[in-house]
Formats: sequence, C-alpha cells, structure tokens
Amino acid sequence: MSDTEEPASRFIDQYKNQGRTDAILQAERRQRLLEKQKRSRDLELDAGRPGLLEELAAEPEPPSGDDSMECQTAPTRAKKRVRIITSKLFANKVQLSEWMHERPDDLDSWLVRPCPVGQRCLLVFRQRIAIAFSKRGRSIASVRTKLNLRDAIVLDCILAKDRTFYILDALVLAQVELVSCECQFRFAWIESKYHENGLAELLDKKTANGKEGFRLGLLPSYDLADPTAMERCWSHYPAFPDDSPRLDGYLFYHKQSQYVYGKTPLVVWLFAFMLQDVLQLPPGVVNGRHLADKPVRYTGNYAAYIEEFDRMQANRRRKPRNKGMKPQQMDTTGELGGQEGVTPDATLWEAMEAAPLDSDDDDLCPTREEDAMRALEME
Repeated sequence: MSDTEEPASRFIDQYKNQGRTDAILQAERRQRLLEKQKRSRDLELDAGRPGLLEELAAEPEPPSGDDSMECQTAPTRAKKRVRIITSKLFANKVQLSEWMHERPDDLDSWLVRPCPVGQRCLLVFRQRIAIAFSKRGRSIASVRTKLNLRDAIVLDCILAKDRTFYILDALVLAQVELVSCECQFRFAWIESKYHENGLAELLDKKTANGKEGFRLGLLPSYDLADPTAMERCWSHYPAFPDDSPRLDGYLFYHKQSQYVYGKTPLVVWLFAFMLQDVLQLPPGVVNGRHLADKPVRYTGNYAAYIEEFDRMQANRRRKPRNKGMKPQQMDTTGELGGQEGVTPDATLWEAMEAAPLDSDDDDLCPTREEDAMRALEME
C-alpha cells in the first residue's frame, strides 16, 4: 500500500485478533478449554446428562450371525450388495486435531503417538461383533469376535493396510466411560486393560468368507517430559517394523485433555518432516530419514506450508462434486489413485486424523506422488 492509500479500515488496530498469530490464539484457546474442563468436573455440570454408556444401553443391539465382512463397498454388478449401517450415536464423535502452530511452552505436559497411514474410525464392540464406523457414523467394516462380550467397548482406531485396527484412544473400556477422563489416565487405562483383558486376541483371525481377518494393536505413546522417551520416539526409523504400516505423522495429546467430540486445540498434529522445525529440536535428535521424506514444497517454513495447505483444502471444498462419477470402492491401503475420471489437484490425506479420505468423499482420490502437497480433512 502506498503512502497515499487509505487503510482497509480505520479501526484495524482495534480488531480483537489484530497482530496475534495462530500460535498465540491456539495457546489461548487451549488454556480456556482446560479451565472449562476443570470447572465442569468441579461443578459436575454434566451430571444430569446421559453418558455414552447410557446411550449405548438404549441403542439397539448390532446385527448378529455371519455378518462379518470386508471393508464395505458400494454395490456393483460384480459384487454382492453389502449391508451398510448408519449410526446417529457414533456420528461426529471422533476427536479431531489441529495443526501444531508452534512449540508449546509446556511441552512436558504432552504425550505423543506415532500414527500409521490408514482409515480413522470408531471400533464398537457389542456382544459377538465389532463394527467400525467412520467419523460420519457410517459402517466401513464389521468383524466377529471370539467372545460374547457383556460390556460394550468403544475404541478410537486407525484401520491400516495390514488389516490391523491400531488403538489411538478409547471412549468406553472395561465398564468405564473415559470421555470425561484426562488423557494421561485414559492412555494408562487403555494400556493396562489391553494387556490384562487380552484385547489383542478379541478378533477372529478369519472372516466369514474364510479370508484373512483383522487384528487389534495398541500404538505406543511417549511422554514428552522424559527426554529419553522423546529421543527414542524421534530417532526411531522406520516408526513401524519393516515400515509396514507406513508412518503418516504424529498426534500430540495434552495430558489434562478430555476426549472432545470434534476438533480441539488440545490434540495437535505434525508430519515427521516438520518435527525439528516446529519443536526446535537440536540437530540429530530426529532421524535424518524422517526429515528427508518431505514434499518438495516444504522448505522449512512450516507456517507458510500450513497456510498453503489450508488454502488448497479450502479450494478443494469449493469445487463441485462430479455427480456423473461412478461409485468408488472404499480404500484402506493409502494407495488410491489413477481412477478414470478423477483429476486430483494434490495428494489428499486426512492428515489431521491420520487417515486417507473415506468413501464419503468418493469424488476425491490421492495420487501416488510422494512429494505432492497433502491436503488436510478438517471437518
């Protein structure tokens, strides 16, 4: 703007957020949310509301019998129509993350989990069946269990290419509703019950049609108050044995955070190649292969990269859906691409949820270009 031009507004310096960065605003929202959660616990504001356990008790039982299935697809001539279940109870109950805009001052108050590429879902166990629901409450897979469970279990998982449900978090486990519990307690409870109750052995190793079944695994968590744990987390490459599944990024959880339905600043996300720049780590702490595996567009200026990421996502949302496209098969491999009639403008990932786009966005498919900008699904 030249010296003779008028500013956009004479009151621009009085705007509430003028001069405040995304990092400052995120830190303030984080503090307000922590204080609100503490007041809610102290005053028992939610005492009169039905909890998830009560809602589960009122929900109809899941279908029983030989309904175990592969990841579900839209009906085609060559394939038998698969029953799709839509649940209002489990719609919009997945906890979503934000970007980490800056290293938190209280980094020692955080836990971190490495996340594989896969499909984000809520895995709900009831009686002899476990149903995986997408964040919109649409079933993507159902699996028979070895035991007839008396108590419901609700796990926040990532379904990866190796047919494993990797546990990120839990909403209900071992007759305890965990939504209002602090993250540090939830993670300790999950790890304890995972081993004590033999959760890894709950799922059948074969599906009803005789194919390979699904498995249940627990993702490791690292306490950032422990320098040794931090170094072990960042320096380990690949993050998973034999790089299978492939690492997508890292989710950071504030130890005092409750499980929030939807997006929260108390859970934040980083790609591995951003760790050193955002967290201001000394050289050599992050394995060099993590840093080398980055898109061409990333030059170390993470703020500019995030801004471009969000801009591309906003442009993607404004594009009209192609109503003439044929239904696409849901993918849990992270390797969609090349479908006829699809022209993606970038490799599209739900990085905020550590998952590729699900079938609700069947007009979009990621390409195989590893160095392309990966856009975030932040619904």
